Amino acid sequence: MRLFNLNMLSCMLAALILSGCSRLSQPLPVVPLQVSYDDELKIAQISQQLSRRDLDAASKMQLIFERGMVYDSLGFKAFAQSDFNHLLSFNPEIPDIYNLLGNYALRDGDFDNAIMAFNTTLELDPNYAFAYFNRAITLYRTGHYQVAQLDAEKFYQYDVNEPIRILWLYLIEKELDTKTALTQLKKRYDLLSDKSSYSSDIIAFYLGKMNESKLMQNLQQGVENDRQLAERLCEAYFYLGKYYQSKGNNERAKMLFKYALANNIYNFVEHQQALYEIKLLDEK
Repeated sequence: MRLFNLNMLSCMLAALILSGCSRLSQPLPVVPLQVSYDDELKIAQISQQLSRRDLDAASKMQLIFERGMVYDSLGFKAFAQSDFNHLLSFNPEIPDIYNLLGNYALRDGDFDNAIMAFNTTLELDPNYAFAYFNRAITLYRTGHYQVAQLDAEKFYQYDVNEPIRILWLYLIEKELDTKTALTQLKKRYDLLSDKSSYSSDIIAFYLGKMNESKLMQNLQQGVENDRQLAERLCEAYFYLGKYYQSKGNNERAKMLFKYALANNIYNFVEHQQALYEIKLLDEK
């Protein structure tokens, strides 16, 4: 799952400018996403446009934002972070940017600055759903499970039919009470309007309704391109890793977290958190 809503980001920025299984799964044969020629060309074109002296501030902000988002999708964190910080020099009250910068702090393990960034996002826009999600993960990582649960619950209420929101809420609630968390997971799964999606199947696996082999088989249904398959694999392998980790099988979990990283979906929370999980396992 992305840590932000890309369409919402673009719209909000524009508005601000105008106003200011029993066996370990084997990785599926998909080519890890690479930096494409089109991505390189887009960065070059935007950078060239930014060099124009007659560029007005609004247009410059939009171009910097677009380039930052391309950098972010490619995993070029330092370049993206530089562009997003630059935007704050034009307008220091852009909630999208604080959310993005908070994500970088979160993936670095800089939890204090992550919390500050997400708090600022919500001060500027109390309805910024993804800031609740990202803050919940930060609080989860720091062991503040009760307040993390409140944020995760709020994020879930924005869309009760999105399985990934249910999974994160379960992961957090499990730290408070495993039995109650499992009961709630089943209730929320039963309320889903569509149980045919691959992400719904992940919950079905957690509930013992589906084995791992069937989950990975279903995951490939309806895939239209390599990017879509890579995104699904990133998510599925991460949550499989969390499942086996909860069963005490850290070796299997670590391998699955590595699989989650393998397809280079840098702007997905599962990619970023898989990297952090591996770090924690290595420290153990």
